[in-house]
Amino acid sequence: MRLLGARIGRNLELDGALLRNPDGPGLHAEGVRVGRALRIRKADVNVECKTGAIQLVNARVGGDAWLDGTRVHNDFGPAVNAEGFSVGGSLLLCRGFTATAESPELGTVHLMSSRVGSRLDLGVGRKDTGDIVEAAAGWEPTENPATLCNKAQNGLVLDLSCATTNDLRLPPEVVCEPEDGWCSTGNKVILVGLKYTTLSRESTHRHWPHLLGHHVDLFDAEPYQHLATVLRGSGRAGEARQLLIELENERHRRRSRPVPTGSSAWHWTKRIVLGHGYKPGRALYFLLGVFGLALLLSLAAWSADWVHRPAIRVEGQELPAASKSQELDHRLRCSIGATVRMAVDLSVPLLNTTGRAGCDFRPNYPPNVIGFVLGLFLQVMGWVFATLFVVGFTGVVRRE
Repeated sequence: MRLLGARIGRNLELDGALLRNPDGPGLHAEGVRVGRALRIRKADVNVECKTGAIQLVNARVGGDAWLDGTRVHNDFGPAVNAEGFSVGGSLLLCRGFTATAESPELGTVHLMSSRVGSRLDLGVGRKDTGDIVEAAAGWEPTENPATLCNKAQNGLVLDLSCATTNDLRLPPEVVCEPEDGWCSTGNKVILVGLKYTTLSRESTHRHWPHLLGHHVDLFDAEPYQHLATVLRGSGRAGEARQLLIELENERHRRRSRPVPTGSSAWHWTKRIVLGHGYKPGRALYFLLGVFGLALLLSLAAWSADWVHRPAIRVEGQELPAASKSQELDHRLRCSIGATVRMAVDLSVPLLNTTGRAGCDFRPNYPPNVIGFVLGLFLQVMGWVFATLFVVGFTGVVRRE
């Protein structure tokens, strides 16, 4: 069917159509103008054409474009070539829409630079979608999302680069069926430049980072950042932060050049301790762990009598510290409270409880060499985690 540049005032209805062409497209409607709805529902298109089985390049539809339930097969090119397609309402490639192609250049469904005013739906669609003409009587709409397949080596099934829509419905099953975050399909998508204002619940799923990380040929940060903006706008700040963490992980994984040891160590430090700056509170948990180790060290030293009350002066007289002969004199032993304050001073930077003035390791006591070394290590780690918390909280890490 050839409708190049045609002008149709109301609807273009091809429900239940059977289109066959061994040497060309099934529907060639480049530049067509449809005043209301385009309906190609429950149709069967089987062609051999390098430029596409259904060609809607630069076409304009004032209302909705329905392709639900349609089966499209093309052994020499894309199934749907709709670059620059403009739809005033919704574009519905859902409820059993099946497209099979062998296209080494374009995707099975090529929607580059398309404009959809309402909803781009590759999911299960709406339950009430209107009646099909009598030619398709008896058709029962399925509850399955779109099925896309490209037999070519590139495996590109969907190209939405630079497309624009209001509501995007793209379930994971359209591209793959991940189990525990992994899938065996080699299907690819292009989402660079895709703009949408809302994301349906069937699209907002835990496998979205998997889709952006494992089903794109060339890594690009823009789809992650746009999705994070949409998630924050819908009140899902936690999901947005987790997505941006996945972005940094994927950026590190996709580096083309070998990563220096120092850069790799810094990446893993940011990832584990700060969540790449999006979860700086993790550093406080590590700081709390340092305090716990310092407390265990202090209590163990107190139990082994490795600590004592340091010598102090009171009204000009020096009170001697516990000597070796006074080790059993409990009056000169540290109290539990002083031992805990000592642990705080060892581990928490900028917080001085003067605990070590009332309890400290015995000097010139050989076993305490271990205590001094461990205490110094805990002090260093306390400063490290406190500094990392400040760096993450102020967003310095995210601005790298």
